Amino acid sequence: MKTLYLIILTFVIGSLTAQAPQSFKYQGVARNSDGTAITNTTIGLKLTIRSGNANGSAVYSETFTPTANGIGIFTVNIGEGNVESGNFQDIDWGADKYFLNVALDADGGSNYTDMGTTQFLSVPYSLYTASIYVNYSNDTLWIGDQYVVIGGGSPPGGTVTDYDGNVYNTVVIGNQTWLKENLRSLHYADGTPIDSVWVYDDNESNAETWGRLYSWDAAMNGAGSSNGNPSGVQGVCPDGWHLPSKAEFVELTDFIGSGNGWKMKETSAAYWNTPDQNTNETGFSARGAGLRESISHTYQNLKETTNFWTATEESDNRSYDVIIYDQQGNAVVHNDPKLHGFSVRCVKD
Repeated sequence: MKTLYLIILTFVIGSLTAQAPQSFKYQGVARNSDGTAITNTTIGLKLTIRSGNANGSAVYSETFTPTANGIGIFTVNIGEGNVESGNFQDIDWGADKYFLNVALDADGGSNYTDMGTTQFLSVPYSLYTASIYVNYSNDTLWIGDQYVVIGGGSPPGGTVTDYDGNVYNTVVIGNQTWLKENLRSLHYADGTPIDSVWVYDDNESNAETWGRLYSWDAAMNGAGSSNGNPSGVQGVCPDGWHLPSKAEFVELTDFIGSGNGWKMKETSAAYWNTPDQNTNETGFSARGAGLRESISHTYQNLKETTNFWTATEESDNRSYDVIIYDQQGNAVVHNDPKLHGFSVRCVKD
C-alpha cells in the first residue's frame, strides 16, 4: 500500500484588475508504506472537491498523471486536470465549506486508493474574489457593496418619492437603477387609490419594514403584459419608474452572476431566518417579506421567501415573478396566480 503525504497546498493569487486564474496549485509527496519516497515515477491521482462536509456532494472531480521528482514531490494545478464530473468554474467558493478528497495509484493507473479528505481551510483567494460583485458604471467602481466615485462625481443611487410621500433609497446595479426597498404605495402616481393591496398580517406597522403586497392586476394598473426591456409598464410605480419585465429581472440576475440570491439579500437575522451566507454585495437589500395567499387569504413565509412581480404574463390567470429563498443561493423565475399578494420593486425608466 502506498501512502500520500500532503506537504503544501498553495493558491495562485490574481490581481483584482485581471481575470482570476481558474486553477490553483496542489503539491504533495508520495511515499511507500515503509516511508520511502516514490521517485521519478508517474503516478495516478484523482482529486474530488466536496461541499458542506467531508462526505458531502462531489461538486467537481478530475484526474492527473503527474511525475514525482527525485524526492517524491509532485505538483498539479487543480482545475486543469482531466475532468470526470462538474465544472470547476461554477464552484462558488464563498457559498459553502469545501473539502478535497485525494486518491492515488502509485503505478500510474486508475486503481485508486483513497488517501483521505481535508478541508480547504483557506478559500482560493483569486477564485473567491472572481465571484464578488465588481462593476464600473457611471464613473462609479463597485466592489461588493462598497463604491468609489471616480473623478469626484456624486454617489450612485439616490432617492425617489411616491405619491403618498414615501421616500425610497435606490441603487445602481449594472446599467439598471432599482429601488432598494419594497414599494409601500397606497395610490398610483396620479393619486388614484390602489385596490388589492395589503400589508403583512394586516398590521400597518409592517409596511415600513416589509413594504406592501399587491395583486398582479394592482401592480399593472390596467397595462398589458410586456417582456420588453424596458417593459414600458409604469403600473404601480412612481413617475419616471416602471414595473420590471421578466427580461429585466433576468438581466439583473445574469449581471450579478452565480449566487445572485446571496448577493441580493440583507445580512441581518431581522429579515431572514438563516442569513449566514447573505452578503448583500449588490445593495439590492432584499428582505423575506412573505406573501398573501389568494385562496386562504392568509399571510405566509415571512423571513423565508420574497416574491417580486414582473410585468410579464404567463397565462390568463398566472404571471411571472422572481423568488428569493431564505436558504438558496440563486433567485428563481417562477409563475404564480395573479391574485397572490407579492412585493414590488420598481426600476428606473
